[in-house]
Amino acid sequence: MARRSVPRSMPTDPLLWLSSGGGDGLRHIVVGVDGSSPSLNAVCMAAQIAQLTGGRLTVVHVRPRGPAVGLLMPGWGCLLEQWREDLEFEVGMEVARMLDPLGVSWNLWIGSGDPASRLDEVATDVDADLIVVGTHGGGLLRCMLRGSVATRLLRREQRPLLVVH
Repeated sequence: MARRSVPRSMPTDPLLWLSSGGGDGLRHIVVGVDGSSPSLNAVCMAAQIAQLTGGRLTVVHVRPRGPAVGLLMPGWGCLLEQWREDLEFEVGMEVARMLDPLGVSWNLWIGSGDPASRLDEVATDVDADLIVVGTHGGGLLRCMLRGSVATRLLRREQRPLLVVH
């Protein structure tokens, strides 16, 4: 009986894989950010990959939806819009603080809607070679009802997806 060789697999550390010559074709990377620690970790990982490959980053921030019950309260719309604008500003400043010193070429895309759909659309528009997202396990109820952004992207995406915790 002939012996079968064990197939080589990609190392669990993507930076190790990239530094050993993998990922040479990563020209454009899309990364999702919502201001959470895992999403900022994803930005950091995407920046490191872009540094190694000379790629460009498109950072995508999708405005969060407000609770429907707030629509019945007077003045809620103004407060919600101000909160969204403050969050966009904070996310943009934090991303700039992380990326500018690295010399990575990047731009920030801000939009509304479903985060998984928007990430997919932006990745298609810029012909991204990789999507990077953070995950923090949104809880049992959320996962049962909708699934996480990372899970929904895994189900629909044809391009490589890196999920960072």
